[in-house]
Amino acid sequence: MIGLMGESGSGKSTLAKLLIGLEKPSQGQVLLDGQPYSVKKSGVRILLVFQDSLHSVNPHFTVEQVLTEALPKDVAREEIEAILEDVGLDKSYLTQPARQLSGGQLQRICIARGLLLKPDILIFDEALSGLDPIVQGRLLRLLYDLWEKYQLTYLFISHDFKLSYALCHRILVMADGEIVDEIKDFELPIQACHPVTKKLIGDKGHFS
Repeated sequence: MIGLMGESGSGKSTLAKLLIGLEKPSQGQVLLDGQPYSVKKSGVRILLVFQDSLHSVNPHFTVEQVLTEALPKDVAREEIEAILEDVGLDKSYLTQPARQLSGGQLQRICIARGLLLKPDILIFDEALSGLDPIVQGRLLRLLYDLWEKYQLTYLFISHDFKLSYALCHRILVMADGEIVDEIKDFELPIQACHPVTKKLIGDKGHFS
């Protein structure tokens, strides 16, 4: 689980969009294992869970329609119900309109939709921002449990150090479109970090 932190405008969301093909680089290229990366040709399935879950689903769809919209026709209903259960929702939600769900429930649905598509990498772009702290805590626990069960690779994008620290094994820090720091030893003093990292973490002197 890799965290990506940075201030607003640092390039975090642009990087996520480049990885899923929503944007093309204005210069240079995206490399995967040292080779030019193409969404269509790489064979690597990368999916993105956005911050504003309501605008990433059709609010007039039922939960079942949201989950099955991009799925092959032969996906069994039992598999859909099992994934729904994995994200902490029972099958009764399948008939509910998406617009009637809470923000936390919608994020669970978006995570379930991603899991059904069997991604190699799941990107969360500020996906827990704006949610109640209790809901954030529950979703962090859920993401960890799903990571253990499905052995996924996560890229967790956030400006919130506490969330990244709670979930990620290492954290990259971005500023002006470049990676300026990498945190993988949380025992190091914050004074050893890049100035942008120190600003994001705050004046605590330590990570925990």
